[in-house]
Amino acid sequence: MTFPIRRAGRAAFAFAAVLAASTMIVPVHAEKGGITLVQADLQKRADLLLKGITDGGGKVKYGAVEKGDSKDSLVIKDIEATGPDGKTVTIERVEVRDFDWENAGQPMHMDISIKKLSMPAASLEKEVTDLGITSLTINADFAYALDDDKKTFEVSGIVIDVVELGELKLKLKLAGIASGDLKGALGGAKPGEDAATKLLAQLSIVGASISFKDKSLTQRLIAADAKKKGISEAEAKKKMLEDLAEQKKTATDDATKEVIDLAVKFLGTPGVIELAANPSAPANVMATFMAMMGSPGALKQMLGLTIAVK
Repeated sequence: MTFPIRRAGRAAFAFAAVLAASTMIVPVHAEKGGITLVQADLQKRADLLLKGITDGGGKVKYGAVEKGDSKDSLVIKDIEATGPDGKTVTIERVEVRDFDWENAGQPMHMDISIKKLSMPAASLEKEVTDLGITSLTINADFAYALDDDKKTFEVSGIVIDVVELGELKLKLKLAGIASGDLKGALGGAKPGEDAATKLLAQLSIVGASISFKDKSLTQRLIAADAKKKGISEAEAKKKMLEDLAEQKKTATDDATKEVIDLAVKFLGTPGVIELAANPSAPANVMATFMAMMGSPGALKQMLGLTIAVK
């Protein structure tokens, strides 16, 4: 059920990742005893922010570049980006509110928003157009901070709002991670050293929350399923509910049954589904994976999981 959101969210997230990965320090000028960017420097910084797109074989152009509310912030307007596959997206506004300019290759903190990323029909995947979508409009926010002293990584807010389908929100706090660990896991480790496995073994979940607000995705999925099977939408929805009822009969634990009941409720009246993890003590990620493959009840207890449909 989340596939179209995942596709659309990936477009916004990938764009933000390009901004982060391709950023470099540019010159600044003194003004009134402080440090501020002049227009030429803003232009250079904007070019560097978007450099990752052209380095990947794409093309990009944009309109105005403005200084943001703080000395390190930046606003780029009217962006048009075309990938190497020829698919084009337009973005009304990208705002970099906060960025670790001194460590641009591996920023320790970032706060970026993307407003009105528009994907026309020609740039959409078939799985999305099958839902009757002719274009997508995405608004997204990404904010995180990595603290080497406390060895914590906190995603204070990721919001991906696909206007035509729904809105996804995520918050996450991890412990046991430093910038050196992350660099090793991403390819900086010595030959023969499994840095990613080592990182998972020392990483713990302090807290997390994720929510999805349905706008039309559920109904579109039902309609697409009905069309594929040559039945009415009412029949398609009834069959989904019957399948869930059968799954509940074979469920062996209360946690699975609870999830099925919530799925039935959400399918009947799509609204907001919220999942939160509040473990009484930081939960080791490796142990969490093992619990996930075992008892759902054990996983729920370990992470202090709560799920609600509103």
